Amino acid sequence: MKRFFNFSVLFAASFLFAACSEDEPSAEPANPNSRNVCYVLNSGDWKSNNSSLTMYDVESGEVVQNYFELQNGRCLGNTANDMIVYGGKMYIAVAGESTIEVTTLDAISVGQIKCDAQPRYLAAHGGKVYATYYDGHVARIDTLSLEVEAKVKVGRNPEQLAVCGNRLYVANSGGMDYNTEIGYDNTVSVVLLSSFAEVGKLQVVMNPANVVSDGTGVYVASYGNYADVPSTLQYISPDGSVKVVEKCSNMTEMCFNAGVLYGFFSQYDENWNATVSYVSYNPQTEAIESPWIKEQQLPSPYKISAAGEYVCVTSSDYINDGDAYLYNIEGELLHEIPAGLNPVKVVSLK
Repeated sequence: MKRFFNFSVLFAASFLFAACSEDEPSAEPANPNSRNVCYVLNSGDWKSNNSSLTMYDVESGEVVQNYFELQNGRCLGNTANDMIVYGGKMYIAVAGESTIEVTTLDAISVGQIKCDAQPRYLAAHGGKVYATYYDGHVARIDTLSLEVEAKVKVGRNPEQLAVCGNRLYVANSGGMDYNTEIGYDNTVSVVLLSSFAEVGKLQVVMNPANVVSDGTGVYVASYGNYADVPSTLQYISPDGSVKVVEKCSNMTEMCFNAGVLYGFFSQYDENWNATVSYVSYNPQTEAIESPWIKEQQLPSPYKISAAGEYVCVTSSDYINDGDAYLYNIEGELLHEIPAGLNPVKVVSLK
């Protein structure tokens, strides 16, 4: 079960929201002639310098652990947090190294982007890669020069971000202030991509962490305070209005694939009691399916991601190496991949 230590009244935005476009995905597909391969990013232990990459050949079933190290003769580093495929390259945010590793589709390093703060999550659009910095900024990276060309100030301790139309939505968690008087943040920053300026902050439930675009608006999962403020799923419409998704309010990790929001709720309360449930939500029909996984339910889900045709759930107990489970959109288990310690993301090259 995921142990959350995520590190969430400002003005309403007085601007016009553009509808999200599905013409360009947030992470471009890789070369269609490449192998049918999935990569699992493993964050490892904090400050243990044991982040790793697992390679899985979908057709042969071959699994290669420590694939980045084998390809480059060095370790990936300390606490890798996110990975995307864009424009024929892979980008890996390695928070503990304050670095974004850039590789070929065979995980061979072509450069390291040095950051002046810890990079957390990544998104891409229009030839640029965007990274949240835990010091309260979003960086814009040029994919040709592999340099940080601009930064914009957002909220406290930003986590996930998503591109929707000509705007970037950034979840400001304020997680590092959870035990102080200021407490969690409760805003989502809206950044206009053309000017790369923050044009507003939208108020949401405290401690927002995950943001996912559905092609029209964005879903935001807030973790609350693990006590009297519960985790809450919200939807930001193109006009900037925020509403709670009442039918599917408890979702802590989520991804969007084939028109459906897939996710799970996995959270400790203040007494260290855990609750786990799997739920999917179709925004067109408002249909809820719980559990959406047709196989035996995983007792310790960690992260979820959409990777091509797959909905991928990883598991972790924070001590032993975890696994990645690849489901189809009907919830049928297709592949089980033995991974490394604390697997956080799955990407597909097909």
